[in-house]
Amino acid sequence: MNITRLTGIGVVVRDLDRATEQYARLLGIDEWSVADLGADRLSESVSYGRRSAGTYRAAYGATPYDPAGPGPMGGAPRPVPFELVQPTGGETPFNEFLLSRGEGIGWLTVLAEGIDEAGIGEHFAGLGIRPAHSHVVDGTVRRTFWDTRDLLGGYLLEVVTSAQVPAGEPVTYDGAALRGGRRALPMQGINHFGVVVDDTMATIANYHDVLGIEKFAIKTWQTEEGRLDSPYYRDIKPVQHGYFTAQGFAGDFGFEVIQCTYGPSHYNREFTDQRGPGIHHIFPYLTMDAADWTASVEAMTQLGAPLCMGSDLRGGAAEYGYFDTFDHLGGFLVEGVHRRFPAEPRYLAPDWEVDFATQVEEV
Repeated sequence: MNITRLTGIGVVVRDLDRATEQYARLLGIDEWSVADLGADRLSESVSYGRRSAGTYRAAYGATPYDPAGPGPMGGAPRPVPFELVQPTGGETPFNEFLLSRGEGIGWLTVLAEGIDEAGIGEHFAGLGIRPAHSHVVDGTVRRTFWDTRDLLGGYLLEVVTSAQVPAGEPVTYDGAALRGGRRALPMQGINHFGVVVDDTMATIANYHDVLGIEKFAIKTWQTEEGRLDSPYYRDIKPVQHGYFTAQGFAGDFGFEVIQCTYGPSHYNREFTDQRGPGIHHIFPYLTMDAADWTASVEAMTQLGAPLCMGSDLRGGAAEYGYFDTFDHLGGFLVEGVHRRFPAEPRYLAPDWEVDFATQVEEV
């Protein structure tokens, strides 16, 4: 299955109107299409093989971006697409997520090329993955959410052959006014999703099987010169902690699969300790301009989303930080990176690489 593009980040929220306003305020998404998906628009709902019924409101919007600016992974900049959903009753994967885990990224919608819906079904059936839920919108568009939660780390996967947005009503905000003239966080496109799991190595095998990712760069990050040079978490400065990661890419986006190894961090204390594995953060912003980084940090702090965890990296060559958007945007953080200068090769290299093309036996 050839995954080529991310077409939607599915975020479950408690209050759709408040959430869209916060996305306008912090990320600059002023234009939304809002759809009320009641019983008159939804049909053929099936949850875990049972007939079911449920309703929801959805808002569709995408971040602005500078077409002349940098993009993720060295590519062209692009919008970050969001689908925000407020469950309004009954059994849906959105209501299940909200009631069992709270707000958060509950699914990803990705575009596959060279395959039809039957082929998508065969792919998942061959892996023993069943739909958690499906329904038809407006009698024409079937949505299927595959139950990849145990395999990929706490979220569902929707695979489509064309990008479609249900008809909705336009809603417009004045984000600049909401920010009081401050800048929105620059968004360049998704470099990766940070997914916190219990076992990194076991999970990347599933990413290979489900999404076809062949290569992962393995890196242990810990409080140590050349790795996490000066880490902090909330008011713990410096903090002693570590995590074991793997990075791989599918189409125009990637994943950082994260396993905590020791010490307190946002990953465990405020995320997996509360809700188990899941998508913890998105990484859409990298800059090599110190003034640009400072302006973003100052603006986000003034808007109530300061950095809550981060560190200098690779001998001071870069700094990463997580903006505390958890309560504003719906259960996830936004990562930014300031790259100051090229890192020394000994600090830049991964600990090793996994290439599934070299697989010689079934495991």
